[in-house]
Amino acid sequence: MQYFPCYQPIIDINKMSIAGYEALARTRAKNGRVVSIGAMFSDPNFKRRDLLAIDRSVREQALAYFAQQQHDVFLSLNLSPEWMDHVADHSPVPTIVMAEKCGVDPRRVVIEFVEGAGENSNMQKLLLRYRKAGMRIAIDDFGAGHSHLDRLIALEPDIIKLDMGLFKNAMSGGVSEEVVQSIANLARRTGSKLLCEGVETEQEFYFALECGARYVQGYFFWPALPEFIDPNSPKELVSRLLDSFVARNISREKQLMLYMVKMEKYFSDVQAAIKDNSLDFTNLPAAPAGFIRVFICRENGEQISPNYELLHGDTGCSWFVDNDNCGSNWSMRPYFYQTLAAKQLRKIKHIASQPYRDVRGGGLCQTIGQLLPDGRILFADIACFGEDDKDRYGNNFYLR
Repeated sequence: MQYFPCYQPIIDINKMSIAGYEALARTRAKNGRVVSIGAMFSDPNFKRRDLLAIDRSVREQALAYFAQQQHDVFLSLNLSPEWMDHVADHSPVPTIVMAEKCGVDPRRVVIEFVEGAGENSNMQKLLLRYRKAGMRIAIDDFGAGHSHLDRLIALEPDIIKLDMGLFKNAMSGGVSEEVVQSIANLARRTGSKLLCEGVETEQEFYFALECGARYVQGYFFWPALPEFIDPNSPKELVSRLLDSFVARNISREKQLMLYMVKMEKYFSDVQAAIKDNSLDFTNLPAAPAGFIRVFICRENGEQISPNYELLHGDTGCSWFVDNDNCGSNWSMRPYFYQTLAAKQLRKIKHIASQPYRDVRGGGLCQTIGQLLPDGRILFADIACFGEDDKDRYGNNFYLR
């Protein structure tokens, strides 16, 4: 049986072009159809050394083909940490030797490893040898079960490939989405480029944009191909999608601004209803959807009022007084010192915190803060705009 590489394009969103290709091992089924050999690597009936020989053969074929191409792209090669245990400390590194033999500039090669089997210290030493040779490093399936932050810190990868399953689950929101956003933020802070693979729909492409991805790959663009194609092939499609992305976000931002104006107007009504350390809610107008609770603190952060919670029922809204948080200190929360900073600037009336998950209700919320004339601080928790929108990536697409 013959084994050979195919090449899946990796799209650079910023440049709207193909930045590189991932080399993927393939063979032909009895009917002549090209198929992946990925299942072989988890099949206990295949000898590991035979699989290693196949893998190295496919890698060398990919590098030989890559050396003949004139396009300014990179080649991404998958290496299992299991294979890394077969290379002794002072032995030549097969992939580096292959690249030299084929005349490939090592700076155009990305070593992509999947965290899993393999001894950690040996893997790190070998990856450092790849980097010393000039090759770049990518961590694949980041966010899956074997991900380790210590490897991220030690290796400082050039590319972080988000785990495909996590990426797709995150589109439904909840904790998975927050994990993805945390990884995206981690990539930005470490200088790594985020790559979302498995992009199969327009909606998944939009979500990759929301995650801050620099690169995407998947069947929405191309499957693994037998040959390289024109680097500008995705330009028209990506340009159209980016135009749509911007238009949708302009609409989203306008709705968000109107939402915040409505919330701040009601917040002012609440401020007028404060009596000592309590809220006289009997004459307040109906609260807008998304308004959750209000409470009062001293300037040292101590909460001196109950939580005045809005309960939403079939017949409307009603206020509930909850004393559980009386005496709690919130001075360590960003919304607290942001409000005090706004006081010193004088021109800023209200502040709104970054989104966070409300412990009591479970949804994403923000906190609005306003200093009262006597130095106390009035806070209101409001739902993040669009939190109840379930069809996030269809007709009601929005960004948080």
